[in-house]
Amino acid sequence: MSGRPARRPRMRLVAHATEPAAVEPLRLVSALSPAGRLARAEGFVDPGLGHELRLPGIGGRYLSGLADHAHAGGWAPLEVAALLDAVEERSAMWVVCPSAAALRRAGLIDRGRGRRACARWAAGRWSRAEADADALAAVAAVQRTGVVCAAALSGRGAPARLAGAVSRPGIRAGQLPDGLAAALGVAWTVELLLAPALPSGSLMAVRERIAAAPRCGWCGVPMPAGRCRRCQPGAPA
Repeated sequence: MSGRPARRPRMRLVAHATEPAAVEPLRLVSALSPAGRLARAEGFVDPGLGHELRLPGIGGRYLSGLADHAHAGGWAPLEVAALLDAVEERSAMWVVCPSAAALRRAGLIDRGRGRRACARWAAGRWSRAEADADALAAVAAVQRTGVVCAAALSGRGAPARLAGAVSRPGIRAGQLPDGLAAALGVAWTVELLLAPALPSGSLMAVRERIAAAPRCGWCGVPMPAGRCRRCQPGAPA
């Protein structure tokens, strides 16, 4: 009597769901880093180094927070780079400190000497400006729609008139024991930043414009302005 052949066990194919690989956030390089300053001076920014910020201090902190927010919203690194470029070019910033030499070493001004100097960022460039408390106060006093106005005092011993010029109602102000003053190697700094406010709703519209923009043929970054700052020799720093 022959027995029935043993049944083979049925094999079940189980599909394992694979989560998409996490996208690394854009690596930000400080505006005061020697590598970033050298690259900007030569007019050739290596995209492999990350994104070189052009605003130090409170400007860099604002941009870093904006980059984190965009990354959390699913933005790709090159999209974030294009966003930061656009925000930097539309921002204005003043840095006042007790040494023109310190601002010159940091690449914020190209010449000048003496005490109490001011570097001003406007239209995508740094230049020297008058360290005028009344002028800073006038800028800080204007109420603007869609603009973030922020100030920072770092170190110790900032002149009372300068500190008071940027410490006004409606301005986000912070006091840092080290901050930009330590980075510049000076006793104190007074910073004032005007930057576009980008709530979540407007960020979505900005992302759509960035997605529709042509991309640089070398590094692939979107170019809403029609030019690439990251790798085009001679591009504005």
